[in-house]
Amino acid sequence: MPITAPRPPVRPARRGRHGDSGWRRSLRRVLTLGLTISLALFATPALAAAQNTTSFPDVPAGTTYYEGVTWLIQNEITQGYVDGTFGVYDDVTRAQASAFLYRLMDSPTPTPTPAADGFPDVPQDSDWHAPVSWMVQEGIVSGYADGLFRPYRPITRGEMAKILFGVVDPDFTAPLESRFRDVPTDHPSYTYIAWMASAGVSNGYTDGTYRSGRNIGRGEAAKMIRAAAEVLGRDVSVVPPAFEVSGAGFGHGVGMSQYGARAMAELGNSARDILAFYYPGTELRDSTRRANETIRVHLTSPASTTIDGTDQLRVTAAGDTQVPTTDGAVRFSVKSGRVLATLPDGTQKRGSSVTLEWTGTRYWEPMMHSTVTVPKADGASKDLVLRHGRIIVTANGAGQLNVVNELRMNDEYLYGLAEMPSAWNSEALKTQAIAGRSYALRFMGTLKGDCDCHVTDETSSQKFTGWAKENEGTGGVYGKKWKAAVDATLSRRGSSVSSALSLWHGSAIAETSYSSSNGGYTRNAKDVWGNAVPYLVSRQDPYSLHQAANNPRASWTVPVSQAAVARAFGLHDVMTVTYTVGADRAAAVVTATAKDGTTATLSGHTFRSRVGIPSAWFSSVTPR
Repeated sequence: MPITAPRPPVRPARRGRHGDSGWRRSLRRVLTLGLTISLALFATPALAAAQNTTSFPDVPAGTTYYEGVTWLIQNEITQGYVDGTFGVYDDVTRAQASAFLYRLMDSPTPTPTPAADGFPDVPQDSDWHAPVSWMVQEGIVSGYADGLFRPYRPITRGEMAKILFGVVDPDFTAPLESRFRDVPTDHPSYTYIAWMASAGVSNGYTDGTYRSGRNIGRGEAAKMIRAAAEVLGRDVSVVPPAFEVSGAGFGHGVGMSQYGARAMAELGNSARDILAFYYPGTELRDSTRRANETIRVHLTSPASTTIDGTDQLRVTAAGDTQVPTTDGAVRFSVKSGRVLATLPDGTQKRGSSVTLEWTGTRYWEPMMHSTVTVPKADGASKDLVLRHGRIIVTANGAGQLNVVNELRMNDEYLYGLAEMPSAWNSEALKTQAIAGRSYALRFMGTLKGDCDCHVTDETSSQKFTGWAKENEGTGGVYGKKWKAAVDATLSRRGSSVSSALSLWHGSAIAETSYSSSNGGYTRNAKDVWGNAVPYLVSRQDPYSLHQAANNPRASWTVPVSQAAVARAFGLHDVMTVTYTVGADRAAAVVTATAKDGTTATLSGHTFRSRVGIPSAWFSSVTPR
């Protein structure tokens, strides 16, 4: 047959990850021209080059050919198909086998010779010319008597044994008795197949046969080539396509655990008890600090927006002496660095700042209560409905609108604070109201220049959903419960708020950080953010994971892709992830090790943030 006996071995050069080998140059040229990648990569020229991925639906993790296929992909020996599959059972052709082994040996440059270049079906400008030429020069393969190479012809398992033997060129003497009942000692490929079995490259079938005449599939070939690479002394470890992280808790874990507050309330503790536990050394005070003042909440920054209401609206620009009312939506945009408001009748108002008010608020009391809707202002995808305050629209330096809701902090803002389920125990709700108020008070001294606001409506500050929170549940039943909890933490004089409960440390408002839950310990602020806060310290928390908390994140397992982990650490790939824990049982330092031995470290908090897992309380990080 036209696969010749092996010649002395070509010793493999160390495979460079960034080298510009011949096949890469060829691949880049083909991609640039928009042509189809040839059989140097695939089984048929009709299938173009595809995804350089290690995840194929026809080669799931844990299956027979998974490690072989993945190793070939990760070492840039082959690719998958454009449809996302690997074609694990597709026949391997002579050209494809040549290309596989050529790349395994680091794409050596063949010396042009008439014998190597003389196949009319392997033209010099083809992508498989170099692999075929090299294989012919090394005496591993040859052409047919009619002068053709026949690159499309499938190869058999026996031929693959001969090719691999030729590439590895082992010092091997075949045994006197055959291991396979269908490969007698006088079989033309006996020596090569015997070597395959001896080296563990292929053990044949469970019925004691090797089936040398059977066409070999891409999956089988991948498995054999990886085994042969190991014989050559190559690192055949496979970079895991993903990791599975298990742990407990959700959030940064500094300060109050909201699920812990729920458990404490269910176990009979008051809001005062809960705050004292999570913020030790602080004092709960009934304070007049900014009691009746407004807070500015940034909602959205679109290029333009249309705000509609359920009743009448009025729009005011600086210097207006008459402010007519309107029924219908108002369009806001930016023109020449100023806000342009267009009313339904075509009237336009311009100004560096334009204010929109609606009926039933403190700014326009004589009329019935109503709401307005700001499109895509809730998480940038959902509409935000507002009941209280007014809207102030300015233009930012990027030529976009800056839409802010101005409303009284101590009640109107807190009514819309969506940080805790309204159905929870009232003592837990009061705890959240006090923590949310204290958090907001710390930001009310100065407006932020980039948003003309004190806080945002997202979790970068505190999540604010306005009327949706206040009107939560059928007939607003849960919203009423939340409002009652807020009202229970303040005092009024007439329609004004005269004082409210907030948390203090000495003469300053306390920094009331909170998160959903922790892993059984609160965290030190310094360990997470770098700044020490005397009352934001680590302590054992028996409540966050308590049965009474009914915490859905009391334990969790999350898959994280190889790409996400490698990107988080700034490594090309990651083989293993290890970590050390601190006194709070959370991951303190997380270390990733790449396939080449390079390591990188992150803090547990940074790793958690970059890969998007629930918390830094890990119980395991394992390859998948």
